[in-house]
Amino acid sequence: MLTLFHDYTSPSSAVAVARAQRLAAQGLPIETVGFEAVGVDLRLPVPEDTAAEVERVADEARAEGVRLQLPPWLAPTALAHVVADVAADQGRLHAWDAAVYRAVWTHGAAIDEPSLLAELAETVGLDRDEVAQALDDRVRLAAVRRRAGEHRREGVGGVPTLLSQRTLVPGLLPEEDLRALAALD
Repeated sequence: MLTLFHDYTSPSSAVAVARAQRLAAQGLPIETVGFEAVGVDLRLPVPEDTAAEVERVADEARAEGVRLQLPPWLAPTALAHVVADVAADQGRLHAWDAAVYRAVWTHGAAIDEPSLLAELAETVGLDRDEVAQALDDRVRLAAVRRRAGEHRREGVGGVPTLLSQRTLVPGLLPEEDLRALAALD
């Protein structure tokens, strides 16, 4: 099983997750795992390197059906990962991830706002009340942060990152390379 670590404020992650979801639907053994890459509760200005990254992955994004336009800021992602846990429990993780990436990279949405996350969750079939409870649950938030710390200790430093046979490699790989790695597992 290949594991793709990703975070919603990474344009390369948006492309890598779209590709992984497409290939998983075709039977490739690949899973996606949210990873709070920055780990601060503060909206940050979009760095110049993110703008350059959007340009660098533009062709791949189009090929995967991903629209990338720079958001006005990069919002904290921890609460979106809390909802991802709810979505995973309900078998809606892929729909959730796609909705969050679209919200950030198409609409410039503030994914650190609980009301927006609850609306997004409802659009992918999650129970709004359950999501609201999860967003208010500081234990769930702490669990997201604890997992991010564990992944960092295991060597995940940025996103997207792919884990294959206990080896971490860059996560935005061409389809042929992903298929070759999956064949090795």
